[in-house]
Amino acid sequence: MTPQAAPVPVLVDTDGGLDDALALVFLTRSPAVDVVAIGSVHGNVPAEAAARNTLRVLELLETEVPVAQGATAPLTREVHYRHPEDPVGRLLGPPAAKPVGEPAAAQLLRHVRARPGELALLMLGPLTNLALALQREPRLPGLAGRVVVMGGVFTGDGSVSAVAETNIWSDPEAADQVLTAGFDLTLVGLDVTRQVQPTTGWLTALAQDPLPWGGFAKLLAAAPTDQRPPMPLHDPLAAAVLARPDLVSCRTTPVRVELAEGAARGRTRADSSGRGGQPAVQVAEDVHVEQALDVLIEGLVPGLR
Repeated sequence: MTPQAAPVPVLVDTDGGLDDALALVFLTRSPAVDVVAIGSVHGNVPAEAAARNTLRVLELLETEVPVAQGATAPLTREVHYRHPEDPVGRLLGPPAAKPVGEPAAAQLLRHVRARPGELALLMLGPLTNLALALQREPRLPGLAGRVVVMGGVFTGDGSVSAVAETNIWSDPEAADQVLTAGFDLTLVGLDVTRQVQPTTGWLTALAQDPLPWGGFAKLLAAAPTDQRPPMPLHDPLAAAVLARPDLVSCRTTPVRVELAEGAARGRTRADSSGRGGQPAVQVAEDVHVEQALDVLIEGLVPGLR
């Protein structure tokens, strides 16, 4: 029998949305991953709400992981919330636990320094916390393990503008600093996440979970397919790629973020010319859709098979 590989230690950064919650469920239940800490950041909701939502998910999973509240606003621009009504908070209710007193960027640095080269980072929201940590520790790209970022778009429309994906657009200065720093980084953007949409069978399987997201999945599974909204599994796919890198194929290229004010702000653009000497990242271009859905549902609802 082949010995089971040791779980990968992971620090997660989250902005408190429903797909963030599903990503956390997948990671917490996955034997391939050991979630050692979580940071919150502005994005879907305020960083305070993201921390509360994360703590509530962990309580429902009967799991204890330290949660640190992170950046409440982008590095230089005004904060915008994708879902200011906080649907996850309304669905799950308030937690009993509180965040730790340490800021998320400080927590990240402490854990990375304690495990140089070992700790993977999964960034599910704007990259403000990671940029703040990088500003404090320029050696961070060499200290961190693999970094997976849900963000960016290279083909097709953006999610918050014609050309920009929400996480990158929400703090483009932070994103540009991170993407050009030299991390061992995989960018899982809308090019692949839009391809991974739950089927009726997938939702029916998720409905077996007695926790609140199972009930939500049951309602969606019962709705006619032509009446369901698009439901790309953005953050869950990024979590699955961290656990199973073979789910996507990537191209290696430097990536810059458009920082100028205007309609193109937040756009991610690849530069494969090699003229600038900028470090490259891995950009996910294709995804094994059925395999990704299988990996996700088997992680979200263990014991299905």
